[in-house]
Amino acid sequence: MWNNISMIKFLALYVMLCSIMTAETTIKIYNQGRALVQEERQKKFSQEGKQKLIISYLPRAAESSSINIFSNHMDVISKEYLHHPISITSLLNANTGKEIELIKYGENGSITFSTKGKLISNVGAPVFEIDGKIVVNPPYSYRFPDIPDGITDNPYLSCVINNSKKQLSYNLTYITKGIDWHAEYNLYLTSDNNSEIEGWYSIRNDNEITYEDAEISLVSGSVNFETSAGNPKFTKRRMATMESSADSHTIHPETSESEEYVLFSIPEKINLTAKSQIRHKFVTENKLPYNSIYHISHSLSRYRRNTPSQSTDIPVFVRYELMAKNIGNFQIPGGTFNVYEKENDNLTYIGAGISGIVDRNDKIKLETGKTHNILCTFTIQGYKVSKDGGKADLEAVFENRKDEPVTIEWTEHFSDGRWDIKNSNLKFEQLDAYRARFKVEVPANSKKEIHFTAQMDKD
Repeated sequence: MWNNISMIKFLALYVMLCSIMTAETTIKIYNQGRALVQEERQKKFSQEGKQKLIISYLPRAAESSSINIFSNHMDVISKEYLHHPISITSLLNANTGKEIELIKYGENGSITFSTKGKLISNVGAPVFEIDGKIVVNPPYSYRFPDIPDGITDNPYLSCVINNSKKQLSYNLTYITKGIDWHAEYNLYLTSDNNSEIEGWYSIRNDNEITYEDAEISLVSGSVNFETSAGNPKFTKRRMATMESSADSHTIHPETSESEEYVLFSIPEKINLTAKSQIRHKFVTENKLPYNSIYHISHSLSRYRRNTPSQSTDIPVFVRYELMAKNIGNFQIPGGTFNVYEKENDNLTYIGAGISGIVDRNDKIKLETGKTHNILCTFTIQGYKVSKDGGKADLEAVFENRKDEPVTIEWTEHFSDGRWDIKNSNLKFEQLDAYRARFKVEVPANSKKEIHFTAQMDKD
């Protein structure tokens, strides 16, 4: 049976939690493991004027220096951050000078012995007065009638305020760790140039606080939390929503931009449950064009000054490229793209790529690893460097084992800007003094040989 004091405490806690759950909550989540939480809370006082206000139900990961209270009808004179989690030590400290029941349990868990002792001190070890004797750290367990005020697993603020109304609302803001988000994508390659994509906001709440019906915004960009003062400010320069088409399904994320950050606003309120991870789909596109880019990089500088003929197998890598504007007319958040080949309902996982933030005419470039159907062998037939100059004869053989023609982008690197390519049997583009690019077209199930001479004249 509950006594009157316990019932009063329960009712007070119930009223407080109900007011929190019905209050307006706005959360800006940064992709750096932090969130800026703003709650509108209500409070009914018995009087106006100077008095104490306890603000409870804060996450343990909240940064105490970031906790602020704002109200038009209440001035905050002082605020004290307190955190006394429930433990044997905290319960003993709260009952110093009082009588505590000391008990022993039997093997079946029932109480076999009970006595009472006055707790004199709990510095280092508990000291009791039992039957007129002083006992240090007696071999008993403790049983308490209730949990004293101020002892709770969650921190709280003890504020001195001056209010001008008995019933008012106030805004509570704080930055907390333990809440994070990132973007996840599934890219399904359905043909040689068409694909399907799903985009998800993945939001994780590792705290033990649940936020009901919260307005969620996701901040894309890097914020220096260690030295920044106050709350990050966002100057809205452009707002956009993603337009639907007959072949796509969207949830119309709104975006607003500053010079450094972008906010993605989830259109409906959601519950951010304690110790949970929720994925919120923000885009699907069923007819998304893409390009497969096969590429290889080689450098003459990897060889020694005078190298005899030698051959080296070099892997060919594959990159999938998509235009951001084909996904949506808003800024696409950076994230991980899991890439699959899709034939009917059968999926084959072919790799993952990472993309940063892209927008409009930007390209999403996904490096998913090596391809096993295209092989390349480089043969150095001679590489000589002297004080007067240098010369290298190179041959590259590309083998395409696919049942379709491919184009391979080959970038050749030089350690010295004075190298020139001579006698090449394939046209090339001089990117700069140190790089040249070839586009090698190889028919299906065939080989192609490319050779050139590189020459360097020292002035």
